[in-house]
Amino acid sequence: MKQIFSILILLFALGSSVALQAQDGGRFPLLRERIAQAKLREIQKTMNLGESTFARFRPIYLKYEQEIANIDFRKQVRLMRVNADSLSSEEAEQLVLSQLEAAKRLITIRETYYKEFRTVLTPQQIIKLYQAEAEIRRKVMQELKNRFGNRFGLPGD
Repeated sequence: MKQIFSILILLFALGSSVALQAQDGGRFPLLRERIAQAKLREIQKTMNLGESTFARFRPIYLKYEQEIANIDFRKQVRLMRVNADSLSSEEAEQLVLSQLEAAKRLITIRETYYKEFRTVLTPQQIIKLYQAEAEIRRKVMQELKNRFGNRFGLPGD
């Protein structure tokens, strides 16, 4: 598990640095795929999914992961770090509206995929999935902070 986690951290770090440098999120599909595969292995292990359940869950999760990856969360980070007084009213409004739009997209995706996940998982397992994802994100962020400091502009705890 430690090896899988280390690989996930490395892939996420590479993906983060690449994502921060590139505006076009579709330029590195292989890297995104490798990150998704590492997440899937961790989720399967954490949730203790059997092979048949995992085989049905995997394609749904990959589609879900792809849709989530298409949301630009950089505006959220900027919203939390910007000096609001340095923005014009128009800039501030645009920043808030774009963040709200990203949040709406996330909710829509989660609602859609809840229905799809429900065809394979129980509601309890879906909660465990969301918890596993949050734990993976927390560990990855902590590891990135430990390794790179605030180089990636990660939000504080």
